Amino acid sequence: MITFFYTLDILLLLAGLLSIYSTSGEKRFSLALIQSLIALPLLASQYLYLAYNFTRDPAQLLLFSEVIFGYLWLLMTLHLHRATTETGYNSILHGLVEGIIAAAVSFAAYYYLAIRGPFSFSEEKLFFSQYNPVYISSLAILTAILYSSWRLEQFWRSLGSSRRWEYKFFIVGSLLICGAIAWSTSYRLTYQLILPKHLLLLSALLCLGWAMITYAVVHHRLLNRKIFVSRKILYSAVVPSLLAAYFLSFGIVSLIMRIFGFEMFYVLQWMILVLGIIVAALFVCSGKIRRRVQFFISTHFYINKYEYRDEWLALSQQLQGALSEAEIVKGLREVLTASLYTTQIYIWLGDSDLSQDLKLTSSPEFPTTGASEKSLGANDILIRYFMTHSFLHTQEKEPDPTWEEVIREKASLLQSLNLTLLTPISLGNQLVGIIGLGPEFTGGRYGHDDFDLLTALGCQSASALLAVRMAEELAYAREQQAWQRLSAFVLHDIKDAATMLALLQENAPEHIHEPKFQQDMLELVDDALRRMGRVEKRLGTFKNEVSPKCKKIRLYNFLQEFCTKFENKLPSMEILIEGSNSLEINSDPEFLNSILENVLLNAHEAKGEGTVVRITFDVEVVTSQVLLNISDNGPGIPVELLPDVLFEPFKTSKAGGSGIGLWQLRREVTGLGGTVAAANNENGGATIIVRLPQEGADKSYIIS
Repeated sequence: MITFFYTLDILLLLAGLLSIYSTSGEKRFSLALIQSLIALPLLASQYLYLAYNFTRDPAQLLLFSEVIFGYLWLLMTLHLHRATTETGYNSILHGLVEGIIAAAVSFAAYYYLAIRGPFSFSEEKLFFSQYNPVYISSLAILTAILYSSWRLEQFWRSLGSSRRWEYKFFIVGSLLICGAIAWSTSYRLTYQLILPKHLLLLSALLCLGWAMITYAVVHHRLLNRKIFVSRKILYSAVVPSLLAAYFLSFGIVSLIMRIFGFEMFYVLQWMILVLGIIVAALFVCSGKIRRRVQFFISTHFYINKYEYRDEWLALSQQLQGALSEAEIVKGLREVLTASLYTTQIYIWLGDSDLSQDLKLTSSPEFPTTGASEKSLGANDILIRYFMTHSFLHTQEKEPDPTWEEVIREKASLLQSLNLTLLTPISLGNQLVGIIGLGPEFTGGRYGHDDFDLLTALGCQSASALLAVRMAEELAYAREQQAWQRLSAFVLHDIKDAATMLALLQENAPEHIHEPKFQQDMLELVDDALRRMGRVEKRLGTFKNEVSPKCKKIRLYNFLQEFCTKFENKLPSMEILIEGSNSLEINSDPEFLNSILENVLLNAHEAKGEGTVVRITFDVEVVTSQVLLNISDNGPGIPVELLPDVLFEPFKTSKAGGSGIGLWQLRREVTGLGGTVAAANNENGGATIIVRLPQEGADKSYIIS
């Protein structure tokens, strides 16, 4: 038992020494008050133990404990005034004083712990000589107690009349403890002895004072302004604290029974221990019991019922990565279930503009789907109510006539779902949904802490919902844009094929009997059919990717053959080719055909009759690329489209143009691993500059 008392005393001393490092006077007072409330019954039990076991070892323990208690009590009274007032203090000076006191207490505690105290026993009395360590420590305790009494009196005078009722039991209990210890140490210093009957009286007086202080702290929630320990830490300490209190109480009962000569049966002793362990296990396994304990701690030891920052972070973690409304509702429901003391949670969601009914998307029976028959109309009185109110509490009658109207009209819904509190899911004036809660299973009533928490979570959820909806709308818009671009691409291919067929029809009456024209006509029809097949394939597979199929091409021969056929289709255009006959390039003929056709058709449409196009090509020594220049004698390119705007989709200066041709041209050149640029000539006309790798490139051509 003595070892147990020593262990608790040392832990209290260490806690008192560590509290010096706290920078806030309010926090220091909170710690010192909690430590004093623990030390008081511990000291009282040691007085009782020594009274019935009046020997050297318990006396040594008592002197050790008195030094520690005097130190903790002095810390509590030192920080009392500055913790409850806004007056400042010299932190350096007070820190120095507290450091000196802590050093002296540590030395005295070590002395009583390590050295046999200089005192003796005779006829149920403890004697000690004058000016020895027992005398000096008793004098120090008396000084500390007298100073503490003066601090308590100053604190009482500083309180206004409106606040004294909160602290009356605290002050009276504290002064009772100071008076009891002052009387005991005064008698001890005067007669240099300690009597067992004095110890019994001291034990009773300390217990009475402790009960008064504890009542004041719990009843008036004096620690509400001072507790700074995280709720999570406090919740996790409940089971160890209950077990410690249980075993401590069991030890005290056993001690009292042994003092009075009673013997506890072996079976009863172990049954009590096992029952304590079972109760602790039930507490750990029962979520409802834990929630009730959390509710009690949050409502009796903290100013606010919730740690709003923790709940906000919990919802943020749930919403992180949420890509749909269902995931957001699921995350919101989990946080509400964990933080609020109810399992009856209903969530309605609707459109941002309230053009449709609010659907019940989550309920206790259907957490993820809800029930459609419980939907709320867009013009429902409940929705109109939340346009101007932040919550609806069905159990607290409001003077607002709108509240009575809502309760009357929605009585069937409120009663069928057993709703007690409803709050909007809104961001600013934009109502997204509604949260409905049933009664608390703790038997408590919803208050402003609950309203504030739901407002914060509702605003956060509304922001996430609007973000998800905006992302969905953006994805839909991009999908529509992709369809439009694909449609424009397809239409451009069809338009080019139709243009070539129109030219064929235009020249057919004059040249239909010529064998060369007939051959060109068949090739043109075949090319048009290939275009149509390519369009059909792209639409059928709905893929925006086409890979080039490269092969060795003698560039001059390829250009000569292509331009001859093109001139046959457009006799009014003249095409000149300049370059090496031996230059070869590894590229896709179909891509090159499409690139050249785009450029030549644009030149013809810009100039009309008399169009002259000059195509020159060579190899750049530095980059080992084939440089292909296609120049015309047309009106040139508008300056606002240079140098790159004309290659963007839907950018054109031609009347009726689609703005797809040059955009498609750039994608094809990019697919071949090259680049394209445009410029106006000094003497008029425009030049398209295409650079292609001579050895080719295996890249994908992205249509989008």
